[in-house]
Amino acid sequence: MVAAPTAHPSQRHRGALIAVALSLLTAPALSACSGGVFGGGEEERPCPPVRIDKTASTLTQFRPNGGRDLTDVTLQAELVGYQGTCQYDNDDRTVEVEVTLAFTAALGPGARAREQSFRYFVAIPRYFPNPVGKKVFDARLVFPDNTDRIRYIGEELRLRLPLDLGESGAAYPVYLGFQLTPAELEYNRAQRPGRP
Repeated sequence: MVAAPTAHPSQRHRGALIAVALSLLTAPALSACSGGVFGGGEEERPCPPVRIDKTASTLTQFRPNGGRDLTDVTLQAELVGYQGTCQYDNDDRTVEVEVTLAFTAALGPGARAREQSFRYFVAIPRYFPNPVGKKVFDARLVFPDNTDRIRYIGEELRLRLPLDLGESGAAYPVYLGFQLTPAELEYNRAQRPGRP
């Protein structure tokens, strides 16, 4: 997909995770972070591994009460990447991760408006079933008059994870994807026959 203009999130969501002690985050290949092992030393410690949920990495939305033909598609979007860093705080025994997600989106033939929206999540299964283990965010897209394809850069997400003595961020894998409705999830699964 060729990306056109970039849409940015509104300021009202920026930093939404800072207030949540056990929040979540996202990014493709967070690199190893420097910072001593808790208790001393200068070893490199790994960032939490980030994984894109393959079943939830794409989104196809259809007109309400419409069919499921190509002409009924209002929006197609894909989670195409992320950037991030992490930093250990030895005093607080925490690792803080900052991540920014990138999406591409295209208006479908069934779209009746140039403004569209979707939802996406970041989740840390280790905290399940505690609700702090998953956060869902809203994205609003406005397509310029001259293009039906855009690249959307999400808000910067910040995650602060408490760690046990000697523990590293590698013990807290992070998953991300679109927050799909049951029908959208079923549609994605149908597009990937024979795949989990």
